[in-house]
Amino acid sequence: MLPTDAPTRPDALLALIAASLLAAAVATAAFGLPLRVTAPAGSVVGAVAIADGVFRNPPTAD
Repeated sequence: MLPTDAPTRPDALLALIAASLLAAAVATAAFGLPLRVTAPAGSVVGAVAIADGVFRNPPTAD
């Protein structure tokens, strides 16, 4: 059974991490950009999302 709750902030951060890495792979395949350029760019976006989720707005035990 699927949950009926709306997505939470951690769900959005996980989606952002996946989307940034997917966008890097798509940019490499579609536009011919070198992976040495797109992979670090996607990783930086993911790292910022992780830092936000761990340090700026850590999970709480509500």
